Amino acid sequence: MAETLLRQTIEARNSAAAIEAEIALLEEAIARWRSGEMTEEQFRAFRLKHGIYGQRQPGVQMVRVKVPSGVLDAEQLRALAQVAEAFSTRRVHLTTRENVQFHFVKLEHLPAIMRLLAAAGLTTREACGNTVRNVTSCPLAGICPTEAFDVTPYALGVTRFLLRHPEFHDLPRKFKIAFSGCEDDGNCAVAGINDIGCIARAGGGEVGARRGFKVMIGGGLGSLPTEAATFAEFVPEEELLPVIEATLRVFSEHGNRKNKHKARMKFVLREKGIDELRRLIEEKRKSSQLQPEILTVAAPMAQPLVNIAKSLPARDAPASEHYQRWFASNVMPQRQPGYVAVWIKVAAGGIGSVQLRGLAEVLDLLRLPAVRIAILQDLVVPWVPSHRAQQLYTELERLELATPGARTIADVTGCPGATTCNLGITRSLTLAEELAALLADQDDPEVLKLRIKISGCPNSCGQHHIADIGLYGNSRKLDGRQAPFYQLMLGGQVTAQGVRFARQTLVVAARQVPQTIRALLSVYQAQRALNESFTAWLGRTPEEQLVSWLQPHAEPPPGSQENFLDWGDSDHYSLQLGRGECAS
Repeated sequence: MAETLLRQTIEARNSAAAIEAEIALLEEAIARWRSGEMTEEQFRAFRLKHGIYGQRQPGVQMVRVKVPSGVLDAEQLRALAQVAEAFSTRRVHLTTRENVQFHFVKLEHLPAIMRLLAAAGLTTREACGNTVRNVTSCPLAGICPTEAFDVTPYALGVTRFLLRHPEFHDLPRKFKIAFSGCEDDGNCAVAGINDIGCIARAGGGEVGARRGFKVMIGGGLGSLPTEAATFAEFVPEEELLPVIEATLRVFSEHGNRKNKHKARMKFVLREKGIDELRRLIEEKRKSSQLQPEILTVAAPMAQPLVNIAKSLPARDAPASEHYQRWFASNVMPQRQPGYVAVWIKVAAGGIGSVQLRGLAEVLDLLRLPAVRIAILQDLVVPWVPSHRAQQLYTELERLELATPGARTIADVTGCPGATTCNLGITRSLTLAEELAALLADQDDPEVLKLRIKISGCPNSCGQHHIADIGLYGNSRKLDGRQAPFYQLMLGGQVTAQGVRFARQTLVVAARQVPQTIRALLSVYQAQRALNESFTAWLGRTPEEQLVSWLQPHAEPPPGSQENFLDWGDSDHYSLQLGRGECAS
């Protein structure tokens, strides 16, 4: 009876009628704000809960769309393309939380956008603000050879339970949840840097393959990067929702509501310690009315029932050199024999509406279920029959989406930075594209394994703390004038052994970043032992020696006017920060 009531409650708050009422409230709020009946502060809090950020450019907004587990089917790809064409810049940005963002959106267009998205099963609700943000999961969930089991149904079940939950839309600060199917999830879901990280485990020390999760709590990046602590090595699957609900209630009570800079779950962990935090969560669990429940909903990435090998003619052609390069870096076998997953390298997460529409057509043509957004800002196409890989390549090449180098050093992560963000100090997005082009010719196997991540400020939207080579934007004075710089960070990783945050190494003038990265790679290749990894080499190289090698390449050339030009800018640099809304 209680389970039936819970399901009815969840369905009611996510129904079409509830969503339409929500959009009507947004229309009303816009009108009240414009008439002066609602203050700027009241309207800011309201729009943030609906996924609407202010931009550094006046009069336009950034709209963030939640994409649970990063899963997008053909209809949703077309809806995103339609919004981009009608109301934005004909481009979208894929984020490190598997969201989609539109920029330069006018306020009066928001209701129409919400309705278009809702018709395709998408929402912006709680994509921003002090809410539970998009629940992410490994983009290879369901097909990964090393996963314990497919975590997608669990991530989607948690999403549906928490979306529009009346108790959790006004938390002390934003709250992030991630699911991984493997212990070694560095390029998958990075569970260890989330407020709640769930790693699939089968067995739990009992007879048979009982499903459950290792649950970690209190991770985060930003100004004080923190590795999540282990709440439990094994939480049975039916206890997952109750534990998450209890954790959120503890956070709501004990999170710092007076100082937003110390309000994240990681500060609760640091203040109380994991033993006390565990005790508080277990007490909340005991008093919860939520009944244990196994999330058995079908994953949307299940194997297609149609045998496309028989229904479509093969169109193989002699493999070109470009195809071979693409296949080597962008195609990986699934755990299901006869199928591969294809990675689409999306430069710094930017993709056009024409490409989104074309990708929808490709899914229909090859009868593929969906694509998934990865935290690397790429797209993954699963369930491709092995003998259809070349046909898919041909279609992707037509869309200019067949760039080799996915999951290599040339696959650079970058947040929007000063291009649109109020807190952006440098144009990290443009630098990411520049470095991706610069490093496309790399062929050293150890160098190809490296990851570069760039943020436009210290807040780590680009996840620079967990990169082999991380960069975040800052500014410094040169000859009395402001100039763009980056802090270089080295040695970050997320592995089965845990999280290692990158260490600050030296400050680099923005225009000198490419040649400094080149110098770093050259020094590594010259100084390393046979088959020595970048991480191992960093570990034995004295920091002062590293700085002495790189400093000459990092310094701004005396008297050069390029020192005052950020990447992608034609005007001289000036630091222009607005009010940040990440914590509003």
